[in-house]
Amino acid sequence: MYSAVERGTPNTLDYRIFYTKDGVPISPFHDIPLYSDDSQQYCNMVVEIPRWTNAKMEICKEESLNPIKQDVKKGKLRYVNNVFPYHGYIWNYGAIPQTWEDPAHVDANTKAKGDNDPLDAVEIGSAVAARGEVKQ
Repeated sequence: MYSAVERGTPNTLDYRIFYTKDGVPISPFHDIPLYSDDSQQYCNMVVEIPRWTNAKMEICKEESLNPIKQDVKKGKLRYVNNVFPYHGYIWNYGAIPQTWEDPAHVDANTKAKGDNDPLDAVEIGSAVAARGEVKQ
């Protein structure tokens, strides 16, 4: 249904994952639906960081078609810390499309503000997803 198209070399500033549906370019942020089924019981998840990897990838809100790219801080590519004995995240990590955390909103319970990104999602299971995979 959705195809992830890699451009550039992983672990470089120019690496991107773009998406198509039926051969037409789409945005994983705006064009992949929140729900994967008509009954609206299951959400879609865009995998940004597969289990056991540590390149800190995220949907880029600022670029056209919102590709997934590696996060950069102070000009350097970001990586998730390894916590012995594990390498990278111990789960599949990603974002829920068509959602957004408002940085002006303060949660009444946690007092935390939104991070100006799509909602984070974690899939806890034994399978290792592919970077850019759309899961339900």
